[in-house]
Amino acid sequence: MALLAPTALLEPTVSIVLIGDEILSAQVQERNLHPLLSGFRRVGYQVGEVRIVPDQIPAIVGAVRDLQERSEYLVTVGGVGPTHDDITLEALAQALAVPLEQNDRMIAFLKERYRDRFSPAVAKMALLPRGAEVLGCDQGWWPLVRRGNLFVLPGLPRALEDKIERMLALLPPRDRLWTAEIFLGADESLFARWLAARQDRCPAVSIGSYPVADDQDYRVRLVLRGGLREDVLEEAREIARWMQHQGWLVRTGGDAGEITGS
Repeated sequence: MALLAPTALLEPTVSIVLIGDEILSAQVQERNLHPLLSGFRRVGYQVGEVRIVPDQIPAIVGAVRDLQERSEYLVTVGGVGPTHDDITLEALAQALAVPLEQNDRMIAFLKERYRDRFSPAVAKMALLPRGAEVLGCDQGWWPLVRRGNLFVLPGLPRALEDKIERMLALLPPRDRLWTAEIFLGADESLFARWLAARQDRCPAVSIGSYPVADDQDYRVRLVLRGGLREDVLEEAREIARWMQHQGWLVRTGGDAGEITGS
C-alpha cells in the first residue's frame, strides 16, 4: 500500500515506455527499469508512469503521443536494433509527425563500430526522426539519441547502462529527495488509518507502506520522501516514536539522518 502526498514535489515529470514482445511474452527478463527509476529518483525527478508495449507501430505511437504531451521527459527503451522487429525509430517518427532521415553522426559511428560487418541492416539504425541529436559517439558502448524532451535508449542492458548517467547529466538540476525508512514488525492493517491521518497532516512528505511476506526481521517497510531533509526527519521521528510505543518498531534507515534516539 502506498500513500502519496499530493504535492508539486511528487507530480509526475518523467514517463518511460518499454518496448518489446520479448518482455510481454516473458522470453526475456526485464532488467532496465530499476536502474532508470533509481537514477531519476536520485536526481530529484519523479517517474509518473511506465508502460510496456509490443513491437507494433500503433501501440508505440499511441503510447508516445499520450505520454509525451503530459510529461516533462519521455524515455523509450528498446526496438532500435537492425532486425525486422526493431521498429521503434519508425514509430517515433510517426508519433512526432516527422520523416525518418539518415543521421550522419550515427552512420559514422556505425561504420566505425561494425567495420567489415557494416551492412544495410546496420545502416537502418541510423534512420532517425528528423531533428534527433546523436550525443556521445565517443563515450561508452552506444550513443545517446535525443529529440527535445524525448530520449531513445537501447534495450540491451549493457548498452543502456552507461546512457543513464549521461542522460541524467543533461537534465536541469533538481533538489534531491531525502528518504527515511522505518521497519515494522506488525501487519499494516493495524496502523493503516493512523498512517493515513499522518499523511494528511504532512502533505510535503510522501509516505509509502510496503509489506513483505518472506522476511524474518520485519513485516512492513515505511518509506518517507520529501524535498526538505528537516521535514522528512521530523515526520519520521514522530512515526517512529508512535510505532515504538506500540511495540512494533524494528529499526530505521534512509539517507535523511538519524531517526531514533533524537
